Amino acid sequence: MGRKNHPGKADDDAPRRGLRRSIRVGAHVAEGDGARPRARAADAPPAIQLRRLIAEVALERLATMLQAYRHLGRLEVLVVHGRGLNSPGGRPVIGPLVRQWCADHPAIVAATREAPPAWGGEGALVVTLRPER
Repeated sequence: MGRKNHPGKADDDAPRRGLRRSIRVGAHVAEGDGARPRARAADAPPAIQLRRLIAEVALERLATMLQAYRHLGRLEVLVVHGRGLNSPGGRPVIGPLVRQWCADHPAIVAATREAPPAWGGEGALVVTLRPER
């Protein structure tokens, strides 16, 4: 089955076989038009994904991965914890735990700050690591 020619429509407008494309192919969103930002920009530091994990597993993964990135000499790491919208009561669980863990480990973590919107905004944290001695 092919596409029917519609009256008044030129044959040049009809896609040729093998050249059909999804309606999303040409779609792109200009910055600043209110669309949701991408999770990670090209210049973002390496990310640790903690979304949808239980608290114990998330903190274990955080500790392991931060030590690994520190050993590799990375100075910044993006920790994606999510905004907590699917948590019980709609309250974030992982985000506050990550912030507390970073505050409790000053030998590893030099500073933390909320990620810029292009990197995840309030659902992510940029962790600055202390270099290994």
